[in-house]
Amino acid sequence: MDGNPQFWEAAISFGFRSVAIGLCAGVALSLVSLAPSLSPVLAQDASPVVQSVEKLLTDTRSVRRDADLYAAAVALFKAIEKGTEPNSRRELLARAMHEAANGGHANAWVDYGRCLWNGWGVAEDREAALDAYKRAAELGSDYGAYLVAYNLFWTFRRDDEAYVYAQKALKGDDPEGAVRYLLGLMAYNGRGRPRDLPESLRLHLEAAERGNGDAFFELYVYAMTGLGDRGKALYYLKEAAKRDQPRACYNFGAAYATGQVEGIPKDLAESVKWYKRAADLGNGRAAATLGAMALRGEGMTRDRMAAEAYFEQAEKLGFDVDEFLDALGLERESSLKR
Repeated sequence: MDGNPQFWEAAISFGFRSVAIGLCAGVALSLVSLAPSLSPVLAQDASPVVQSVEKLLTDTRSVRRDADLYAAAVALFKAIEKGTEPNSRRELLARAMHEAANGGHANAWVDYGRCLWNGWGVAEDREAALDAYKRAAELGSDYGAYLVAYNLFWTFRRDDEAYVYAQKALKGDDPEGAVRYLLGLMAYNGRGRPRDLPESLRLHLEAAERGNGDAFFELYVYAMTGLGDRGKALYYLKEAAKRDQPRACYNFGAAYATGQVEGIPKDLAESVKWYKRAADLGNGRAAATLGAMALRGEGMTRDRMAAEAYFEQAEKLGFDVDEFLDALGLERESSLKR
């Protein structure tokens, strides 16, 4: 159960969101500096959102100004994501987030940290991003504390420090159960704390109560391996799949492919649907499995070109297709490989 799942491997890159305010943590920080402030002369052909950000950057710092600057920066981020503003505006975005953050805005530290993590408008610097998340936690952001814990655990593998920040994040509401899920993994693997399977089970159950799809999937795995209520295994799997948990969708595909899970009949066409769903959610093994099914004509018409498209999808997701096919005794059509 240890090891970074595929859907966690990428940097945190979902849209900006508000964070809960709660705990405090004292951490000394050293963040990269940004370019000097913009000129007070605003480009007349700039969009209203850009003009708003540039105008606010020239205004005198105040609590109200920093809050307005953060809101304008979020609007700019949304415009960039939507495509109504070019990616070149990310530099302005990072500048605005950093300026609002320096005014003591916890959410701005979180989102400036994302800019640093992803290289949005600034040089990619994940240590500096971690410092920004710590600064958000210092200002009372439970979500900032969670991001510190999450990245220390998955990326930096500094488990003892990750556990400290996860405990701080736990003092918040944890509405999506992400903190409890992370702590459950720590308890299961004995990372940052002694291994404790009953405690891991408890934390996963609490995370699932908050609707966490990853926790539901782990509960399915636990139940199937003798930890927890085996009679609820299929329920846990269904709940995880309903939340588009990639591994759960893959396991549903496998269940329909084999018919070996009680309550799920063998149905190759249904299996293909679930494998496609898992592959679209980033599961490379599901994409490779679809390729193998296309080669064999299982659940779909035999089609080597379609098979190769699935194999290429799997490889883009970091999956070793050739090793997978060797284990199955199958071969790709070499003339179709790009």
